[in-house]
Amino acid sequence: MRQKPGVSRGLRKSTRHARTALALAVLVFTSAFLPACKKKETTKTGTILALDTFVSITITGQQSEEAFTAAANRLTELEDKFSRTKEGSEIDRLNHATEDAPVTLSEETYTLLSTTLQFANDTNGIFDPTVGPLMDAWGFGQDEKKVPADDKIAEALAHVDHSHIHLLPDNRAYVEAGTVVDLGGAAKGYIGDALIEEIAKYKVRRAILDLGGNICAFDSEKALVIGVVSPKEISVLAVKVDLPKTDATAPMSVITSGAYERYIEVDGVRYGHIMDTTTGRPVETDLLSATVITGNGEEGDILSTVLFAMGTEKAKEYAKTKNIGCVLLSEDGTAWVNEEWKESVHADEGWTIRSF
Repeated sequence: MRQKPGVSRGLRKSTRHARTALALAVLVFTSAFLPACKKKETTKTGTILALDTFVSITITGQQSEEAFTAAANRLTELEDKFSRTKEGSEIDRLNHATEDAPVTLSEETYTLLSTTLQFANDTNGIFDPTVGPLMDAWGFGQDEKKVPADDKIAEALAHVDHSHIHLLPDNRAYVEAGTVVDLGGAAKGYIGDALIEEIAKYKVRRAILDLGGNICAFDSEKALVIGVVSPKEISVLAVKVDLPKTDATAPMSVITSGAYERYIEVDGVRYGHIMDTTTGRPVETDLLSATVITGNGEEGDILSTVLFAMGTEKAKEYAKTKNIGCVLLSEDGTAWVNEEWKESVHADEGWTIRSF
């Protein structure tokens, strides 16, 4: 990917890591220099392998080092709760819990799980936190990539149903046999917000977090510009989004979902990772990507997946019911932007903006 001057970029999924390190859902444009009057400020940048991806953190301020350390520690804490693949995590323990032996979850894991179930109900399962068996059947996260036989898909689908998650009083929960909870479609958005909340405890004026393509950021002195990559050619941009100047109390998240980065390839055919929970196969959609701009990263993470899976027309209608910014990139080169954000989104060559 060509690096442009003044562009800070993070990494998305791993190779999974090696392949997708070359492709970003979003690029963050920001000045590379600090104002001369801020001599006591420093910028701390680091990349951490967590959440099955690379998390890039850049912090500018008088306490950037302290804020970075606090954010890194908080990231580890949340991964220990939300990771499906980390042995002993809260979600791992939930996936082994039973009605006779429910697990007691932390308040934030229980709350995040509750939110995913609310969206699963609201979208009739378009978003479903129990999609784990399907991901396994298709080989996502595994060495063997495969197109499963119909009987294997049917077997996996039998366990994909958010009603198989049972929330009990006192933060207790269990799942029905064969159910696999995976919070990957919501956790990064939640974690972005949580890390900014931790960073806000220190004297900093800017932070930019890239959690595998999920951007959460603030700058109290100047506006930021976020670039959304073209799924047709990931080395160039489709649109740029102007974000308002804001401080750590009101960070903004820009989150993109699509099938152009994370996929498996079998016999020359690509299969995206976002599953249709009615067919057990990758979703069929006329959208190339869906980007959500919001002050609520947790919901934005979920909504970007939902909008992508819905397709253009349904996504436009659903987006109108939510308090978000929305950029839908269609196969015909149209960038659909909701009316409230149309003045803040600017198309690059090859794309035409239309509002709805």
